[in-house]
Amino acid sequence: MHTIPLRQILALFGYVACLAAGPAVAQVGPIQPVLVMVGSLPETAHNRPDLGDDFSIPLDVYVGADGFVSNAVVSDSSGNVQADGIAAAYIRERRFLPGLDVKGNPVASTVKVTVNMYKRGGRKVVRVTLKPPPLANESARVKKLMCADFVFEMNRLSDEARIRDVSLEVLPYISAHMYMTQKNVSGEVQEKFWDEWPKTLNKIVDRCEKNQLQMFYAEVLVPALDGAMPTNETVTAAK
Repeated sequence: MHTIPLRQILALFGYVACLAAGPAVAQVGPIQPVLVMVGSLPETAHNRPDLGDDFSIPLDVYVGADGFVSNAVVSDSSGNVQADGIAAAYIRERRFLPGLDVKGNPVASTVKVTVNMYKRGGRKVVRVTLKPPPLANESARVKKLMCADFVFEMNRLSDEARIRDVSLEVLPYISAHMYMTQKNVSGEVQEKFWDEWPKTLNKIVDRCEKNQLQMFYAEVLVPALDGAMPTNETVTAAK
């Protein structure tokens, strides 16, 4: 008689319980707020007065459980009061996917962002970057994710946040970084790897979608990257 390992029984029980409670509860948090993209590119046109210089202004942004910004405070002044005010006003008008707690419920939370205001080809543009959560915290969270959780997050990034290329967002980036640290991948191989990472990530998502009861990192990502990671010989031959 075939005996099912206890871990698989517990994983199946937890997954079924999550499905019964609703899709969001399947997510393992906490997750910080995610900026909803305005267009298809990370930088957007910005109608602002001529400030005479480029500015990168850090702010603490308070995001409600509904995803709306309740307040934005400049954490380190640029020395230009007008630029600080424009950056704060800009981020207050943006929309976020709210942060999620450990059970996947939307919660009010704070995220650190930088509003970058500069010109490209004479056109005024703005780009917002978010400070990621502490690496140790996110690494521990990644190891707990089932494929169902991973797929949930990836769909949230692409469908709800409208991010065209999710490969460098917190979850996928940290996951790949964890693998390369664990395997002690050389710098040259890493450089080649990042060129192919968006395509490799799509394959990982596909594998997780087909078996959502697997553990995302140990059972899907690691084996997938073991087979896809370029070797030092491959990188040398490509030069």
